[in-house]
Amino acid sequence: MDTQNALNKAIGLFRQGLHYQALERISQLLKTHPDEGKAWELKGLVEDSLSWQNTSISSLETATTLIPISASGQYILAKNYLEIGKHSLAKSVFSILLQRQDLPDKLLPAISSYLGQYPELTHLALEACRKAVKRDPECAESWLGMACFMGKLHYPKEQIANVLRKSVMLDPENRHFRMALSNVLEQSGQIDQAYRVVKEIKISELNQIPCAACLKKLINIFSQANDDNRREICLNQLKQLQSTEIRKSTKVFPSRFSDPLNN
Repeated sequence: MDTQNALNKAIGLFRQGLHYQALERISQLLKTHPDEGKAWELKGLVEDSLSWQNTSISSLETATTLIPISASGQYILAKNYLEIGKHSLAKSVFSILLQRQDLPDKLLPAISSYLGQYPELTHLALEACRKAVKRDPECAESWLGMACFMGKLHYPKEQIANVLRKSVMLDPENRHFRMALSNVLEQSGQIDQAYRVVKEIKISELNQIPCAACLKKLINIFSQANDDNRREICLNQLKQLQSTEIRKSTKVFPSRFSDPLNN
C-alpha cells in the first residue's frame, strides 16, 4: 500500500472515531516512512482527540520540521500549548495562525470563542472576529463577537454601539442583538436611543426572555421611557422566573428512610 492510501485509511478510521486503529495505521506508516510530515500531523490530531496534549504537541512539532502543517494542525498545536501552560508560545502560534490566508472560515468562530476564555488573549479573539467580518460582512454573529471583545478591552462605548448597530441591521428580528445594543446605549446615558432599539422586540419575545438580569435592564429602560405596557410584561416574566427559582430551591425531597406504610 502506498503512502497516500495508508494515510487515507488512517483518516477514514479517525473520522469514524476509531482513534486507536487510526494510530496503529499511522505508526505502521511511520516505521517505513519516518519523514512523512502528513502522517506526523495526523498523528497529532488523533492524539489531541484523545486529550493527549503533550504527545500531540510532540507529533505536531515534528510535523512542522517536515512540512508546512495545515491551519487546523496549527490551531491544535497552539491550543495545546495554552492548555499545558506555555502561554507565550501559544500566543505566538495563534498570532501566526491568524495571518494565514488559507485559514478556513469555519475555524474563525472556534478560534475567537476559545481565545475568549483567556483575558490575556482577548485581543487575538477580537482579531479573529475582525477577520471573520472581513470575509463575511453579512454575518451578524461575527459583528456581535467583535462588540463583545471590544467591550472586554474597554473600547469607547460609541465604537461598540456602532458595531452592534451593524448586527441589528443585519438581523433586526434577533432580540439578543437589540438587547446588547440597548445595554451599551443605556450605559452611555442614551436612554431614548436604547428605548427605540428595544421597543422593536416583539411582545412574544419579551415573554420568552430567560435572563433575570436582562429583564431588569429592560424594566429600567421601559420605566424611564414611560412604556408601562412593556414594563409590566417584563415584570411579570421576571416574577415567573423568580417564582420558578424559589420552587426549585424549596423543593422537598423524600426522606431516604421512607415510611414503609406509605409505599
